[in-house]
Amino acid sequence: MAQRKARRSVSKKTKTAGKRPAPKRKATPRPARKAAPAANKRVAELEAENRRLRAEVDRLRAELGDRPSGVGGMPPDEVPPPEY
Repeated sequence: MAQRKARRSVSKKTKTAGKRPAPKRKATPRPARKAAPAANKRVAELEAENRRLRAEVDRLRAELGDRPSGVGGMPPDEVPPPEY
């Protein structure tokens, strides 16, 4: 009978230590898709409306600041009612 060659048993620790998983890769950023022309038009309209509204709010705030204040420097909303 032929003799069998003795195998050296390898522990699981050394077996898995040699086969490390590949390092995880980060996803590469993809370039942003360009918006459709209709969306660009809508964005432009909304930005223009926003500018108009901000200008109107600034104008109204300046107009409110030009008004003479109420009794004793209190705003008209906080003036106590007159006592009889």
